[in-house]
Amino acid sequence: MLTTAYDEVAYPTHAFAQTHPDRLASHATLFGLPYAEAATCRVLDIGAGDGSNLIPMAATHPRAHFVGFDLSQEAVKRGVAMIDALGLENVSLVVGDIMTADFGVGSFDYIISHGVYSWVPEPVREGLLRSIQRHLAPNGVAFVSYNAMPGGRIRQALRDRLLFAVRDVNGAAARAEAARRQLLVLIDGFAQDDPFQVLLLIEARRLYERGASVLAHDELGETFFPVHFHEFDGHAKQHGLQFLTGAEAARCGEGFAPPYALSDPNFDVLAHVQELDFRDLRFFRQDLVIHDSVAVSRIPQANRLLAMHVSSGATRNDSGAFQVGASQIEVTDAVLASALETIVRARPTTIPVSSVVSDHEHAAALLRMYWVGAVDLHAEPSTFPKVSGDRPAASPFARLQAARGQTLLTTLNHGMVEVKDTFSLNFIAGLDGSRTRAEIARDLAPKLGGSLEAVAVQIDKQLDILAGMPLLVG
Repeated sequence: MLTTAYDEVAYPTHAFAQTHPDRLASHATLFGLPYAEAATCRVLDIGAGDGSNLIPMAATHPRAHFVGFDLSQEAVKRGVAMIDALGLENVSLVVGDIMTADFGVGSFDYIISHGVYSWVPEPVREGLLRSIQRHLAPNGVAFVSYNAMPGGRIRQALRDRLLFAVRDVNGAAARAEAARRQLLVLIDGFAQDDPFQVLLLIEARRLYERGASVLAHDELGETFFPVHFHEFDGHAKQHGLQFLTGAEAARCGEGFAPPYALSDPNFDVLAHVQELDFRDLRFFRQDLVIHDSVAVSRIPQANRLLAMHVSSGATRNDSGAFQVGASQIEVTDAVLASALETIVRARPTTIPVSSVVSDHEHAAALLRMYWVGAVDLHAEPSTFPKVSGDRPAASPFARLQAARGQTLLTTLNHGMVEVKDTFSLNFIAGLDGSRTRAEIARDLAPKLGGSLEAVAVQIDKQLDILAGMPLLVG
């Protein structure tokens, strides 16, 4: 039986928001391109692992069709077990090879290839882009992530040191643990007053924190192939594909830098993308590609937001400003402040952009807010409720994760939330919609040791929190 290093050491996989059909469709919309609706789209995941990214998409879009394949038999086995446990019929996960897998020409609206390109030999990289070009529908969008230069040189320096340190160690798991021990030595030994060693120190800490199961494959794998953006772009063009934009919100419209991009018809957007990577020491890229036959302008038009939907994870802080993570956003424009307030109140559901702004100036402001992470843009409205009903139910995928004791749960908007305590995990796992709120309170009152009324209030608060994550379907 053919086995891989991924069979020996499982790579930790989870939902990745940048790969979701809604994200790909949103970025297509911003550039004026047609897109397939997430509700009925066809998605292919190349190198899907155990399907932890693909399966929750299928669970929330029952009329869409999802296919994933991977060379790791153990990963596929775990994924198939999840599919069977959820009773899903719109997703399949199979053992397959990039070089031979064939599902028919133009058979998928969206293709995902996350964590493959830079970690496979040159012939397989060629096969990967051939596969994307063959399987991608005429108006389809594909996601490809890869290690990038020039930041890749920093990771290469650490990789070389780690490979030398584990040169006599056999087995993927043992090599990864030995490499982590070496990272601790390096972290302790780097000089704080040497700028280059400070860069290595920061990266060494990041590699250590990612854990042995990631290190075993990302830095210690047989292939580590970072490339400059312009090299990847040229490679894609050789296979009939072209760069559309970055998949991250902050990179959507990457290379577009007003005002000169507007005033100079000869402005080279793609060259500027590369210049930004040099400036930022970029070490990882997540790019969207489309067929080279598609005519596209890489300047996102703000007025296109008026046909989209918007949500936000921002909150109001004590000073009344909008808080996004560690960043504080002051909004002085009355129309924009009112719009953002309405969007925040709707959390976690989406609302039409046109319901809060109606002119180009304020749509452009929302686009800038998207770039800095204050709001999220969507091609389609959310389908999950803002509040739970009388018979609350958590998403089937999150319930399965909670029942298995996993502490990172996949949300209905394809994010991740951490739930550490056993009681909360058991609570989520038991929310199957079969009990009313009153019945849940009755069942939990003896365990919580409070009055039925007090427990009912506590349950309501907990359900509100879960709805806001969002984890509840009803």
